[in-house]
Amino acid sequence: MAGWIAGCTRQQAHPADVFVYNEPSGIASLDPAQASYQAAWWAGQQLYSGLVDFDTALQIVPALAKWWSSDSRLRRWRFVLRNDVWFHEDPCFGQQRTRRCSAWDVRYSIERILDARTRSPGLWVFLNRIRGARAFHDATRRGERPAHCEGIRVPNDTTIEFELIEPFAPFLQLLAMPYAWVVPREAVEYYGDRFGEHPVGTGPFRFGWWKPDRELVLVRNERYWRRDEHGTRLPYLRAVRIEFVRDQRTEFAEFRRGRYAMLASLDPAFANVLLDQQGQLASEYAGKYRLLSAPALSTEYYGILLDTTLPAGRESPLARSQLLRQALNYAIDRERIVRYVLRGMAYPARGVLPPPLAGYSGACYQYDRERARTLLAQAGYPHGQGLPELQLVISTSSRTLSIAEAVQEQWAELGVRVELQQVDFPRLLSMVRNGEIALWRTSWIADYPDAENFLALFHSANIAPRGPNTTRYRNATADDLYRQAIATADPAQRSQLFGLLERQVVGDAPWIFLFHGRIVRLVHGFVEGLTVDPLDRLVLERVRIAPSN
Repeated sequence: MAGWIAGCTRQQAHPADVFVYNEPSGIASLDPAQASYQAAWWAGQQLYSGLVDFDTALQIVPALAKWWSSDSRLRRWRFVLRNDVWFHEDPCFGQQRTRRCSAWDVRYSIERILDARTRSPGLWVFLNRIRGARAFHDATRRGERPAHCEGIRVPNDTTIEFELIEPFAPFLQLLAMPYAWVVPREAVEYYGDRFGEHPVGTGPFRFGWWKPDRELVLVRNERYWRRDEHGTRLPYLRAVRIEFVRDQRTEFAEFRRGRYAMLASLDPAFANVLLDQQGQLASEYAGKYRLLSAPALSTEYYGILLDTTLPAGRESPLARSQLLRQALNYAIDRERIVRYVLRGMAYPARGVLPPPLAGYSGACYQYDRERARTLLAQAGYPHGQGLPELQLVISTSSRTLSIAEAVQEQWAELGVRVELQQVDFPRLLSMVRNGEIALWRTSWIADYPDAENFLALFHSANIAPRGPNTTRYRNATADDLYRQAIATADPAQRSQLFGLLERQVVGDAPWIFLFHGRIVRLVHGFVEGLTVDPLDRLVLERVRIAPSN
C-alpha cells in the first residue's frame, strides 16, 4: 500500500483513486475531542461519524441515527441508531478486529468530552446543555469516576435519549459537530495518550499511517455503512493522502504539476495569476482547472485578551482601553485590503456575524481615519505617543502575513507601532487558549449554521480554556441577551435578540474585525464529485479521480 501510494504521482499520472491534498497548517491530533480547527476537522470528516450530519444544503440528515424525535419543548430527544455500522478494523478490538457501533458508544464519546481529564476544548458544547453534564464534569475534575451523566440514557443497544437543561433549538446541529463524533472505548484505552495519533472511527476512511510533518494516509473503509443512490458502497476513492508542505509557493507549484488534486486556498499572489478582476477563474485556465466557491460562514479577526488577571492581559494597553480597541477598528481600510491584497477573495466584516445568518445587524466599523485619531487621543495616546509597541502573533500563512503587513502599515499612519510574530498554528492555538498572548490573528469557522454558534464566543460561561471565549470577554448585558435568545423558540425574536447582542459586542470591541470569508478551492479537471458549502467541510466519500489520458 505504501509503495503504491508513494510511487504514483500525476507528474506521470495522479494516483489512481487517491485524493491528495496539502495541509500547510499541520495537524496536532486526530482525536475528535481535540478537533477545534479546520485541518483536524477535514481529516476527521473522513474518519468519523456522528448521530446526524449536514447535507450539501446544510440541512440535518440521518447518519448513525436513522431517525429521532423530541418533545414539544425541545428538551427531551430520542435517537434510534442503525444496527449495521462497524468500527474500523484495529488491534484494539483483539482477535475479532472490529465490532458494531452502538448507543453505548455514543454515550461514551459525549461523556468523554465532559470528562475533565480529556481537557477537550469542546466541553462548552455540552456542558451547559445536557442535564447533569456539569455535575459529571465536576466529579471527574475532583478525580472521581461517576457512573454516567444523568441526562444521557441508553435503554438498549440502538436507542439513546438526551434530556436538556433548557430548550435549545440548535441541539441537532450540535450533534453534527466533530465533538459528537463517535469513538470506541477500546481504542481510547488501548492507545491512551496516543489515540490522537492512531484514530479509530466509523467513517468512510480508516487510519493508514502518519509520518509527522510529511504525510498522513487514510485508506478506504471496506465496511462503511453509507451507499449512494444506486446502492454502491461508498467511498469511491481507495485512499486520501494529506501532505504537510509549509511553503505555499511549493504547494502551488506541486498543484500545477498535478501532485495535489486540490488547492484548498489561494494565496493572493497566485490569485493574481489565476483569477480575473471579478475573482473568477481566468479563461486560459478554464479547461484545466475548476474553481469551486461559496460564501463562508466565517469571520477573520484579531483577538484581544481582556483578562487583566493574566500576565499578558495585565501588561497590555488593549485590555484596559475600549477607546484604543475602537480606534484600531476604525483605522483599518478593509475595502482596500480586500481589493488589492485579497483580490476579492473575502468581504469586509460587518461585525461578528456573516451576513447570511439570521440576526446579522449591519453593525460595522467603517474606515474612518479621523475618528480613529480622535479615539486614540481620547484613549491617552495622541498620534500614538506613549503607546508601547504592540505585538501581533499570527500563523505562518503567507496570506495571513500579507494582511497583517497591510494592517501594520495602516496603523502606522496613526503612530501605532506593531511587531509581527509568526508561529505554527497549533502552537498559536495553544497560546491563545492558555491566555499567553495579548493580540493574535485567528478566525471562527461556524460549527453549525446558526448565529448562536458565533455569539457563544462572548458568553462568560464559555471562557477559555473550557470554551471558545478566548478573549475572556465578560459583560452582564451580553450574557443576559444570549440566555434570552437561546431560550426563545420564535426565530424572529431570536434574530432580534442576537442582533442586540452583536451590537453590544461590536461596541466593546474584544475583536479587531477583519473579513468574512469566501470559500475557494481550485481543483484539477480529473477530480469529480467534490463540492463546497458555507461550513467549508471537506466531504470526500463521493469524490472520484478520473482516469488519466
